[in-house]
Parts: sequence; C-alpha cells; structure tokens
Amino acid sequence: MIKDIFKIENIVFDSTAKAKIDALKFIASFAEKEGIVKSSKAYYKGLKKRESEVTTGFKDGIAIPHCKHKTVLKPSLMVVKFSNTVEWDSMDGKPVQITFALAIPEGENQAHLKLLSSISRALIDEEFTEAILNAETESEMYAIIQEKMDKVND
Repeated sequence: MIKDIFKIENIVFDSTAKAKIDALKFIASFAEKEGIVKSSKAYYKGLKKRESEVTTGFKDGIAIPHCKHKTVLKPSLMVVKFSNTVEWDSMDGKPVQITFALAIPEGENQAHLKLLSSISRALIDEEFTEAILNAETESEMYAIIQEKMDKVND
C-alpha cells in the first residue's frame, strides 16, 4: 500500500513557512502542483478544518496534517521538511520541523485509518524519528521512511 501512495517526488525540503497556516498552505499548493488534489484551496480548507478539531502536531518536531476530501484525486503521503521550525500547538508543546501530510479521497476511511496508524506506529521509534529529522536529502528521507513503513506494515 505505501508504495502506491508515497513516492520520492512527494518529499520536499526547504519550505519558507514560519507559521502553521503558511505550512498548511504550502502543503496544499504542493499537493495541487503534484496532481494529488484538484484544488489547493479546497484541500487547504480541509486541512485547516481538521486542525481546528484537534492538533495534528504529534511529538518531537513532527506533525501529521491530514484530511479526507472530494478534491483529492488519489490517496497520497507527502513529507515536508521545513528549514525553520513551525509553531504547531503540538501535543508535546514543541515546534514542528517535519510533516507527514495525508491526502485521502472522501469515502476511503479504511485507507485513511491504516495509513495514519502506520505512520503513528513508526513515529514511536525514537531512532526512526531522529533519522528523519537528520535526513539531508529527499532520497535519504525516502529510503528511511520506505524501510520503516515496510517493517511496520509486515
């Protein structure tokens, strides 16, 4: 499943976002540019709505913004590593440096829950978290995530 929704092209470094709202707009714009969503505006609204319910700021500098929306063309996982840390109202109070952003078509509840669960389980591993925070290239980040997701989903 992960190979179908996560590609190296879905990783981007060096966003200039300094606030959560900027980060969500960047993610939505990136999703539209990559053909993941029809409308960045609609996807952004979905991300913002989800964020207003409960923070997606996980822990240790990582957030998992996500939403199910009819604008989503294909289930996708995007990873954004920010140059600056971004205040996110995270569960642990720490700012965010990496987001695992999910775009799920409306009605695909099982795929959404399975992917969210896999990412959450992977992020419990401190060595994995440390490795992705220290990754310096998209290919390094991709290899680390792909290997971990294969193990988590075995």
